[in-house]
Amino acid sequence: MQHRRLGTSAIVVSDICMGTMTFGSQADEATSLRILDMSYDAGINFYDTAEGYPVPPDIKWVGRTEEIVGKWLKTKPRDAIILATKVSGPSHGWFRSPLRNGMTALDRHNITRAVEASLTKLGTDYIDLYQTHWPDHDTSYEETMEVLDELVRAGKVRILGCSNETAWGLMKSIEAAKAVGAARYHTIQNNFSLNNRRFEDELAQVCR
Repeated sequence: MQHRRLGTSAIVVSDICMGTMTFGSQADEATSLRILDMSYDAGINFYDTAEGYPVPPDIKWVGRTEEIVGKWLKTKPRDAIILATKVSGPSHGWFRSPLRNGMTALDRHNITRAVEASLTKLGTDYIDLYQTHWPDHDTSYEETMEVLDELVRAGKVRILGCSNETAWGLMKSIEAAKAVGAARYHTIQNNFSLNNRRFEDELAQVCR
C-alpha cells in the first residue's frame, strides 16, 4: 500500500480511501463491518463518511452510516485510523438532504450542530478531516471558514477539506480564509474517473 500526505498537513493516508456512502442502506450493518475489516487488513487507514449518508438520501436511514463506522471504530486503535466526514451544504438538484428538515447550510448554526452530531455518532472526540459537502455559494465564505477554523483550534477537527466544490468556490474559500486568518482547505473531493474528466479543467489549475 502506498501512502501520501494530505496537502501540507501532517496527516499521511493510504492511496486508497474506503468510501462508505452505501453503509446502512444498500449494505447492511454486518456487510459494512466486514468490508471495513477487510479494508483495514489490506492496509487501508483512510475512511470517508458523511453526516448525510447513506445514499440515496432518506429520513428513514440518514446518519446510519456514521453510526456503523463509529461501531467499527471502537474495535481499532483510534490513532491507526484517518477518519473523514462531512457537513451537508444546501440541497442541490437531485440531492435533497433530509437532515435538519432539509434546511442545511454552511453557516455557524448548521456546522456547529453537524460536527457535534457526527462526533457522537462516530464515538470519537476528534475528526481527522472535516469536509463541506456540496457548496453553499449564498452563505458568507468568511463565516464558513471562521467557524471551521474554530473547530480546528478547539481540537475537534484536525484539518479541513471540501467536496463537490467549484473552481470559483474553492478560490473564494481560500481567499476568505486568508482574509480572516483562518485555516484553509487541504483537500478537495470531487468526481474524477475515466468517464468524468471535469476536474482536469479549471479546478485542477486552482488545486495546483
